[in-house]
Amino acid sequence: MRKIHFLAGCLFCMVLASRLHAQTNDEKASAFNPVDFTMQLKNMHLWRGYVVSNTALADVDLGVKTKNGEWKAGVWGAAGFTGVYKEFDYYLSYTKKGFTAAFWDIYNFSENATWNNKEVFNYKDGQCGHILDLSVTYQLQGKFPLKASWATLLYGRDKDSKNDKNRYSTYVELGYPVLKSKKVNLDFGIGGAFALKPETGCDANFYSSKPNIVNINFTASKTVVLGTYALPVSAMVMWNPELNHANIQLALNIF
Repeated sequence: MRKIHFLAGCLFCMVLASRLHAQTNDEKASAFNPVDFTMQLKNMHLWRGYVVSNTALADVDLGVKTKNGEWKAGVWGAAGFTGVYKEFDYYLSYTKKGFTAAFWDIYNFSENATWNNKEVFNYKDGQCGHILDLSVTYQLQGKFPLKASWATLLYGRDKDSKNDKNRYSTYVELGYPVLKSKKVNLDFGIGGAFALKPETGCDANFYSSKPNIVNINFTASKTVVLGTYALPVSAMVMWNPELNHANIQLALNIF
């Protein structure tokens, strides 16, 4: 599995590099830059109903994209200010006309992890500390801009109680922009989780102990102007009925 993963990654990088090289030759005088990175600060990190980190953190997204913006590949990483939470992910995405497909290799190597958090290149079945996640999202256009997404864990630490078979845990979410204004935008989302191949006699999945709603959220976002500097900020209120908890995530997009 490790060799296949490595070869597939190399093949994609070569194809993407060749396309970027061809584009660069045709666009030397243009302002297009295929490589960019962003930085974000958060008071905590929430993901699909999970509290991944309950302490403040910084995350960085370093990616390369094609000129039309349809293809993008990169790495996403984050670290908590206390030094406990650490994450390093690879991703590949394709976006066109409201449709997005994304593949993520998620590797959380926090100090308090109960899975393999010390071998980043170990992809052996039953030992892998990664999560391979495939998702598709579609945003309707027009007067009813409903967004629907489906994400399934294909491989990694989504195992049954015997650490034997993959449960293919799946997360689905519906989102809708409740308010769009010049000052504040407000979006609503609701997500549920279930296992495509649950363990016999057990309905648990990666996100919950049974098929259930795991994420109800409202996200308010706006841009704060500080002199000549524009700072996009967002606040997400999230409830998880399965785990019976609620949290607020504040995010600052530094650049």
